[in-house]
Order: sequence, then C-alpha cells, then structure tokens
Amino acid sequence: MVTFIIWVLVVATVAAFLLTLLKKWGVIEYVQVHGNEFFAKMFNCDFCLSFWAGVALAILLAFITGNPTLLLVPFCSTMITRFLL
Repeated sequence: MVTFIIWVLVVATVAAFLLTLLKKWGVIEYVQVHGNEFFAKMFNCDFCLSFWAGVALAILLAFITGNPTLLLVPFCSTMITRFLL
C-alpha cells in the first residue's frame, strides 16, 4: 500500500510538471485555439488534463514495471495534480 501511495505522488508531481511545461511552451493554448471542439474543451479543463496525463504516465509505468495495478494510479493522483497546477 505504501508503494502505491508513492507511485500516486510520483505520477501526480510528474504530471503537474509536464502540464506546467506544456503551458509555458504554449502547447495547451495552441490546441485550445487550433484544435477541434472536443480537444479545445478538454485542454481548457485542468481536471481533464490532470487525469489524462496521469493515465499516460500510469500506462508507461505499468508497461515498464509489469505491474498492472499501477493503472489505478490516475484515479488517486488526479486531484493532487489539479491542486499542484
């Protein structure tokens, strides 16, 4: 259980860092302006971005470690990531 909590914190902080970096580089604003309606709405929502960034990182970690329980991490890390943004 402690390992799972550590993975939640790692995914939340890395996702927050990556999303902040994408905001700084203007990628999120670019997608909001030039993307279709679905992506424009999704990239305007910090909760959505936090969840999907967590999902992408969890899939990567589950693939690297071979531990499928890491796929549950985004459900716990989303609010932490959103708070950090």
